[in-house]
Amino acid sequence: ADDGTASPLARELNSPAGTIQADLRIVLEVVDAFRTNFPRDGNPVGENAEIVRTLTGANALNLVLVPRDHPAINATGELTDRWGTAFRLHQLSGTRMEIRSAGPDRRFGTADDVLLTP
Repeated sequence: ADDGTASPLARELNSPAGTIQADLRIVLEVVDAFRTNFPRDGNPVGENAEIVRTLTGANALNLVLVPRDHPAINATGELTDRWGTAFRLHQLSGTRMEIRSAGPDRRFGTADDVLLTP
């Protein structure tokens, strides 16, 4: 349950009323919010699960941008798309994060992949 301390940014992630494009924008907004709170650090770094740990409060401010029990977080601690596949989060620079969904076929590198490059 959300104890009220988590940011509302991720609330609509993977919402049945949403779209994968909206989901990618939400993930980007969460990353942007992290960067705003940690301007010297830039983007959270690492693989998906490491980034999720940072965004769920394992940071210097204990800032929770995504609730630890968010339904988009899988059993291995990765943030997943609406089809259950872990997002690919790629740091293009300290301030730019590219986010990729494998799309409905759950396979990366196919025509239905959805990519957001800020």
